[in-house]
Amino acid sequence: MKSFLNKTLTIKQIVALIFLPLVLLGTIFVFTIGTYSIHSAEAVTKDTLTAKVINIAPEPVVIDTSAFGKLYAYVDSINNSKMLFGGGWSFYLADADSGQAVCEVDIDHALMPASVMKIITTGTALSILGPDYRFSTSLQYDGSIDPKRKILYGNIYIHGSGDPTLGSETFGGNLSKTAEQWAFAIKKMGIDSIAGSIIGDAESFDRDPIPSGWTWSDVQSNYGAGSCGLNIHENVFDFFVVNHNGQLRISTSPIIPGMKLYNQVLLNPAVEKSYAYVLGAPFQFDRTVLGEVSKLLKERASIPDPALLCAQALKSALWDDGIGLRDSVSTMRLRRLNNVKPSSEKTKILITSFFSPKLSEIVYHTNQVSQNFYAESILRAVSLQQKGFGNAGSSVNIFCDYWKSRNIDLRGFCMSDGCGLSRMNTVTTHQLVEMLRVYAKDSAVFPAFYNSLPVAGESGTIRKLAGGTAAEGNLHAKSGTMSRVKSYAGYVKTKSGKMLCFAMIANNTQWEEKQLKDKFEKLFVLMADLP
Repeated sequence: MKSFLNKTLTIKQIVALIFLPLVLLGTIFVFTIGTYSIHSAEAVTKDTLTAKVINIAPEPVVIDTSAFGKLYAYVDSINNSKMLFGGGWSFYLADADSGQAVCEVDIDHALMPASVMKIITTGTALSILGPDYRFSTSLQYDGSIDPKRKILYGNIYIHGSGDPTLGSETFGGNLSKTAEQWAFAIKKMGIDSIAGSIIGDAESFDRDPIPSGWTWSDVQSNYGAGSCGLNIHENVFDFFVVNHNGQLRISTSPIIPGMKLYNQVLLNPAVEKSYAYVLGAPFQFDRTVLGEVSKLLKERASIPDPALLCAQALKSALWDDGIGLRDSVSTMRLRRLNNVKPSSEKTKILITSFFSPKLSEIVYHTNQVSQNFYAESILRAVSLQQKGFGNAGSSVNIFCDYWKSRNIDLRGFCMSDGCGLSRMNTVTTHQLVEMLRVYAKDSAVFPAFYNSLPVAGESGTIRKLAGGTAAEGNLHAKSGTMSRVKSYAGYVKTKSGKMLCFAMIANNTQWEEKQLKDKFEKLFVLMADLP
């Protein structure tokens, strides 16, 4: 025990008095040092951050204003647009000679091409059949001719090979003129009477003229006429809706014997745009006309049975020439349905043949106005020439073999028809550009194919595009348009004269058709401005 300030202290109290000041001094020291460290750290961090901000200051953005820079920037603006949500687009631009890519976007994505499919149909057909190929239509007879009485004891056959120009006003013909030529040839044989029938023979092509993949609305439209072995007047008739004292009346040209049109068109003075269409399937003669009109309207619809109409037209022309017919007109299809045994081909004798214009001329018209019916006829002609029967599927197989032999990768490629109307069709821009390059290297084919393509600012379906720019009169391309589909493919020359091949396709984007057309038109100009 010790005493402190006259008080007695225990050992524990003495120890506490000695160590307590030491503990307090230590705490003060640690707190002081810690505070200094924190402030120092803050100072260092602040200085460091200040230094970093100074070091990462953005450098001035350099915008590439060259022709290539403008093209790439515009393509990027499409790539990054929110309007692509739910859809897709592909763009490929390459040197026609070397194949070197200039610009590419998703080039192996198979998309619906719409009418750009026609550049595959027409170009491949030119390559396989040749630009000078002609369709033929033959007049034949079986039985025998009595030279004294000038009577044919047998049948007359109109045998077609799918000529799309037969009786076409586009190529200077019509139904009456064609039938008169046939009648003249028969009369020239010394025939004044026919103890038999006139038979339209369309057996060289598929019996069903409608390709797989066409929608019902397409079949009813004026652009939805299918092709058969014996075509006439582009397989369509004109119909006129006339307001006669408040009553709507319908007339047709040419007149289709046996066809009944049930008029359900409404007279509506307030309708913004008059329209009418005919409901009916192939070989169906009872049809209904629907629509709304405010004034005179002219439209087109598919002929129910083109081969039968050919036979009927010939009968009428023969009658005008004083040549009688004992039996009725018919077709090979109807005779088969009625179990009439067909005559052997060996027993048929040729009277004369009529030939179409050259394939190069037909392809020109097909691509300039994007004629679906002509494209379908051309497709089947390849199989007819190669295999002896015009089958669409067989022609597609021939096409695929042709392109595989040119080392084109066809993965993703699907060809359901020849014109592009089917939504089953798919192709990549890579495949299209490679095909365009093959055409460009074929001196026998390229002049006819290149000249068939519409020219920007001048002709065809792109005559209103890119006027007053470097693309006008320069860019040759086929266009394609369907609901939610826009496409172009063809050739453009740079300012130095270098030829480039291009293809651009958009499917199911948020842009409207007019907006997409404007965007692609801008690409036309940017491509033509390249050095």
